Amino acid sequence: MEQIGIILFILTSFLGIKEGQIAADKTTVTIDVQNKKIDIIQEHLFTVIESEKDVTLVLDQWDKMYNSIGKNTTWSEQLDEFSDKRLTIFSKQNILQSHIILNYSEEADLQVFGIWYNSENNQFSIHDTPQNNIKTTEGKLNGMYWTFSGDTSFSFSLEPFLQMPTKYQDNKRYISDLLLQATKE
Repeated sequence: MEQIGIILFILTSFLGIKEGQIAADKTTVTIDVQNKKIDIIQEHLFTVIESEKDVTLVLDQWDKMYNSIGKNTTWSEQLDEFSDKRLTIFSKQNILQSHIILNYSEEADLQVFGIWYNSENNQFSIHDTPQNNIKTTEGKLNGMYWTFSGDTSFSFSLEPFLQMPTKYQDNKRYISDLLLQATKE
């Protein structure tokens, strides 16, 4: 069983943008098993800027992503199995967040995110990696895996950047701040 897919907390990876630089401090994933829907909220979108070249790269990635929303959005090939895909960007207390909704047809489709389904036990599971800081009220931690009933909807959150090395923390910039600065220049 693989670890949670990086696609969950790197926003640009949903759109197949290579070497994506836009991440989320916290990602909350809800699986609606009855309607076969996955709902992903990425909170506090940020990037790490080490040079002016990084600023240009991130702003270009943002423009490419943002300008494709609701039009001819090009999604990552990893998401081909998902029948309906929607992305919205919104601001909450002046910090940008994303909301991604995907519909799946089979539980196996969720494996791209590191979410596995065991039909014998009727359970979903995800690998518990301490640095992902996974939290849930519906799951049970069994050894190295969080397990969830296959009969009811469940959710979990992860915050993989809580222990980011200091050199990256010092260069962390929220996308909303970066965009604001770019409009002033």
